[in-house]
Amino acid sequence: MSGSERPVRRSGPETVRFTGRRLRSAFSSWRASVLVTDVVIGSVIGALSLGIGAYVLARAQAATHLAFTERAQRLEAAVAEKLLLPQEDLTALSNFFEATGEMTRRQFHLLAGPMLVRHKLVYAFEWLPVVRESERVLYEEEARDAGLTNYRFWEVAAGQPRTAGHRDFYVPIHYMEPPSALALGFDIAADPLRWTTAETARDSGRIAASPPFGLIEDAGKPDALPVVAMYAPVYKGGDPASDAGRRASLAGFGMAIFRAAPVVDSAAAEIDASGLGLVLQDPDAREKRPLAQRPRDAAALPRRAGFRLEFPVTFADRRWALTVFPLPGAFLASKRGAIGVAAAGVLASMLVFATLTSLRTISRLRRQVEKVGPYRLVARLGRGAMGVVWEARHALLRRPTAVKLLAPGVQGERSLARFEREVQLTAGLTHPSTIAIYDYGRTADGVFYYAMELLRGINLHQLVDLDGPLPPARVVHLLRQACGALAEAHTAGLIHRDIKPANLMVCLYGGIPDFLKVLDFGLVKDVGAVEPLPGRVATESSGDAALSQDGSLLGTPLYMAPEGMSDPTHVDARADVFALGAVGYFLLTGKSPFVGRTAIEVFRMERQGPPPALSQVARYPVPPSLDRVICRCLSFRREDRPSSAEALDAMLEECAVAPAWKVEDARAWWRERGPAALDAARAQREERDQVLSLTPDSRASGSQGQ
Repeated sequence: MSGSERPVRRSGPETVRFTGRRLRSAFSSWRASVLVTDVVIGSVIGALSLGIGAYVLARAQAATHLAFTERAQRLEAAVAEKLLLPQEDLTALSNFFEATGEMTRRQFHLLAGPMLVRHKLVYAFEWLPVVRESERVLYEEEARDAGLTNYRFWEVAAGQPRTAGHRDFYVPIHYMEPPSALALGFDIAADPLRWTTAETARDSGRIAASPPFGLIEDAGKPDALPVVAMYAPVYKGGDPASDAGRRASLAGFGMAIFRAAPVVDSAAAEIDASGLGLVLQDPDAREKRPLAQRPRDAAALPRRAGFRLEFPVTFADRRWALTVFPLPGAFLASKRGAIGVAAAGVLASMLVFATLTSLRTISRLRRQVEKVGPYRLVARLGRGAMGVVWEARHALLRRPTAVKLLAPGVQGERSLARFEREVQLTAGLTHPSTIAIYDYGRTADGVFYYAMELLRGINLHQLVDLDGPLPPARVVHLLRQACGALAEAHTAGLIHRDIKPANLMVCLYGGIPDFLKVLDFGLVKDVGAVEPLPGRVATESSGDAALSQDGSLLGTPLYMAPEGMSDPTHVDARADVFALGAVGYFLLTGKSPFVGRTAIEVFRMERQGPPPALSQVARYPVPPSLDRVICRCLSFRREDRPSSAEALDAMLEECAVAPAWKVEDARAWWRERGPAALDAARAQREERDQVLSLTPDSRASGSQGQ
């Protein structure tokens, strides 16, 4: 092993073995937690259960009806919530069209494809542009060039398809995901029923839903369920908010087609819908065919008096009717006598007794010294994207250590593989500005963990919050250290993908002030399995690389390169260069270069061009050479950015920043401001932990340190 390599060893058992000794120890801990109060409470609950047995039996019918009503209401709420999902995706799709102004067929596939995978309830997403007569040939040729050899604008006349006649404009189905040769090219402007719905959407500026209808692909299938189409208008330059303006600036429609039956089935599967039948209809539709029914013959089943509920369901601009009723044999009053009810009460009392004593046992054990492998946990430092970070001490070395454990509730095989992969990839990096990994393994309970060096410092976001924008010389000093760590990672074929102020920590390290560390390689991408860097042979397994190459949007949008949002499967080292430029802009100005409430808004700002020049918004005078370097890093086209972190480091070195940030300056800052900065960061962490304890699903980055 070379001197530059860091040894990584596995510790801790791989499996959990239940031995007699452990069982006896667990029983002893539980027995020691039992109090006389617990026995009294259990006895009282049991006695009360016996007393109310007869009352419960008498109220069985009312309780049965109440249970039916509550379950039916939950089902109605679940159906209404599920019906919002296609509308949300369609809104996102149409907003992207308006934000970009245009979209290629491939971009539509990359955007709509993951939506279909995420929400399998949608049958298809479509793009219907408004095409003038003079543009018709161009659109038809574009589709044919894309491989749709038989593509043409067509309509239905006398029940038969034919080539669309010449008109002032057309509204064809031009993009479709998944594509269907039977539907592509169909001009809805020639179909009065569909065009009426489209006109409603156009004039209102909101999504409009069609009455139920049959798909062209379903012709000749008597059992095919009807579908509903949603039209979302897209205007050139945004909604003009007037009828005349909307008609003049209409660019087209985003459309989502879905069947209501799978939506209802999905909603019923997520709640306890056992014993319920339902029929969903559109009362205003000319055809009275049910949109959905459960079971398939629900419309023919008998109805029980007093057990039938009607719910209005609002969908876009239409109002549907949901009828819920009990199935035969369901929701009948219990015929069991008071003895059965009393037995259930006694069982409940035993459950309460076991719960109280078990909770007390758990609380008692948690107060004991917690250990993870050879490490004793001292205090929780914070929570990251994949796990919880603790301050710890090695049992023998007594070395201060940070231990990261996989967050409770996410220990699926995929999460474990990604968590272990984060450790292995980070451990292979040796640059001083990359956090060092000491050890990893699994606890006796099977929880995956790894140990890393404990840092005492603050992240760059906290630094700017405390001191405001930084002098250019200090910014260059910090960015160059990050460039060094990323250059090594990029040479190894790894992309960080989540460079942001919270993942860059500055500290007093080994007596060196303003020493920067790059944290959290949890979203790292191994480009070796997809697009190896020049001169490097890919050695990582393709299955391992796929863990972070499934097309999902990983990273922080405010500091994410445009290609990370538009095509996340094909990012390279220049995405980290973009993020590092955005961090530099933040350090100099105190705000992100591209501000938006959503990823789409940030992408729109990035597409519009560079942010305001640093010479106009920075607190301190910024040399023109540094302004140009940061601006180049933030280029929308990655070809215009520095080719690598190493190239960016060379550019930063050449920037004429005077006076330079010296060790004396850094040491003076840490002497005067360091203690207050560490105290403020610690208080911020404690406040955040209080919030996270109330919202356990929250995530925060840059949790190591202080």
